This record gives sequence, C-alpha cells and structure tokens, in this order.
Amino acid sequence: MNILRRVAHAVLDLEKIRCEKTVNVFRKIGLYRRILESTGTEPKIAAEIEAQMLSIMDEGIVEQYALFSRLVRGELAFAEFVQQWKVWYVEYAAWCDRVSLDAFRHAA
Repeated sequence: MNILRRVAHAVLDLEKIRCEKTVNVFRKIGLYRRILESTGTEPKIAAEIEAQMLSIMDEGIVEQYALFSRLVRGELAFAEFVQQWKVWYVEYAAWCDRVSLDAFRHAA
C-alpha cells in the first residue's frame, strides 16, 4: 500500500506542476485580460481582474494540493475529504465571483 501512496502522491505532484505551468502560460499571454478586453472591458479593469483571478488560481492550486495530499497520505477518510472539498469549492467559487463582481462594479 505504501508504494501505491507514493505513486499517487507523485501523480498529485505532477498535476500540481501542470496546473502551475498552465496558470503561468495564461499569465504570460494575458489570456483573461484579452478575453475581458474583447468583451468591451476597459484595459485597466481587465488587467486588474486578470491579476486577481490569477492570484486566486495560484492560491487555489496550493489549497487543493494540500487537501488532496491529506487524502493520499491517509489523514482523511474519503467521505471526510469529499465534504471538505465541497466546502472548499463553494468558498473558492464565491471568492472568484466576488472578485469579478467587485471589479465590474468599480468599472460601472
């Protein structure tokens, strides 16, 4: 079982790296800023929203990694993990919504 946990944690580590690299690519090409600007959002507001969203994504990757890592190490039962992930996801989605809505309110 120890070998399976190590393999699972290695896969988890690789997934974290993949997510971080994806966010860095989005940051370099200004993906969210470009999408927002194409919908008519002012460049300054689009850049602010992009910076906040990328920051949230960075923190989300770290938080999800920590939660999944606890599951893989056996510190959480599956049912407890699902409950904690559900709570985390609801808070994360609400955080993303708040950032976007606040930025658009200031722009209006």
